[in-house]
Amino acid sequence: MTPTSKSALTESDLSAVEQFSRLLAGRLDALAKKPEDARLIKLVRQAILEVKDVLTTGAISEADRPSHLPVSKLKASEVLEQGRVQLSQASLYRAVEQKRFYCITPTGRSIGKEFPAWQFIQPVPELIAPVLTELEDTPSREIHAFWVSEFDELNELSPAEVLAGLPFETRIEMHNSQRAMLKLPANERMRKVVEQAKWQLRSMSEPVS
Repeated sequence: MTPTSKSALTESDLSAVEQFSRLLAGRLDALAKKPEDARLIKLVRQAILEVKDVLTTGAISEADRPSHLPVSKLKASEVLEQGRVQLSQASLYRAVEQKRFYCITPTGRSIGKEFPAWQFIQPVPELIAPVLTELEDTPSREIHAFWVSEFDELNELSPAEVLAGLPFETRIEMHNSQRAMLKLPANERMRKVVEQAKWQLRSMSEPVS
């Protein structure tokens, strides 16, 4: 049987793939009852990501892909109004609890959450959960600082850029080594960011001499 060409996928096909992967990811979170379930769910998430990569890689033209990550922050209502997710506001906050997204409290305020917009750019929603799980006990502002800080280990790119495979809109120039890292397969980019998160947590927990 001749494989279907990736370019033959329509916008409707891509939308169906995206909706199915999100639905399945949500169901996996609901099924996690015991600690030993975590490893199985991680493997299933990995399989979902690999299948989605096979189906969608190359199916979206370069003209349809964003060229940069936004640096803006959105209120929950703005996330929904802009169609960033197909969730209710209550479900969006539950997704934060499930480590599928993150939000921060603006400086100088004790209430009111904001969502960094970059995390809603594909393929970030399918990749971010393992990293947020690593950062589970980290204050929200430190989580955001991690995502947008540049690290030597990531060729002076931020974890957000590596995970998304796209530079922030504020980045003025790119070196060849940085472009090469952003072109790595999604699974490899996710692995590098998870390792960076682990390293960051270890460095923060080490006693100051």
